[in-house]
Amino acid sequence: MKRITLVLVVISILSSMIYADSYLGTQGLLSIPTANVRKTGSASFGLSFTQSDLYTNFKVAFVENLELGIGVSNSKPIYGFFKWRLLEETRDTPAFAIGSTGSDFYAVVSKNLMPNGLKAHMGIGSGLYHGVFGGISYVINPVSVSATRIPVPITTLLVELKESASNEDAPCVFNIGGRFQFNDYLSVDIGLLNMRSFTFGAYLTTAF
Repeated sequence: MKRITLVLVVISILSSMIYADSYLGTQGLLSIPTANVRKTGSASFGLSFTQSDLYTNFKVAFVENLELGIGVSNSKPIYGFFKWRLLEETRDTPAFAIGSTGSDFYAVVSKNLMPNGLKAHMGIGSGLYHGVFGGISYVINPVSVSATRIPVPITTLLVELKESASNEDAPCVFNIGGRFQFNDYLSVDIGLLNMRSFTFGAYLTTAF
């Protein structure tokens, strides 16, 4: 009971902070969340760049199905975020999670469509996650291989579509990119936001 109370207090504090886009690391796509959460007893440090802004964030999973984090950027104050997976995926039903980045909330489902690594994600939210959003992730090569000393990373295609902000010309924003996982500790994201803004992210993960 004490642990649950502590978690709820931390969530309340993080959610009240000023927000910026977290670029959700290896448990999200490029700019939208998924219902994936990291393993209990793991933590990650992320660094991402997009649209002339530099973001850093730290995330940790103390208990099962819950991520907590804090981040900062060069243009906005400190912000917090959390993601809580309420339902795990089964053969017939998707995983379901809720979360927030600062005061912007979302709910999202994720489901494997095929056993070859194709997964769909769909959700709805406010603020950064305004309206309905969706995307797919597809693992092109599920195993890191190399015929030379340079490893070929596990590569995942990331595609997402979401409603644009009110000041955008088009009604939807289309983003595409790739995630390159070199080992259990290091992964890199590269993508195009709205097919015109370059984004780059690097993430280090460790167990504790």
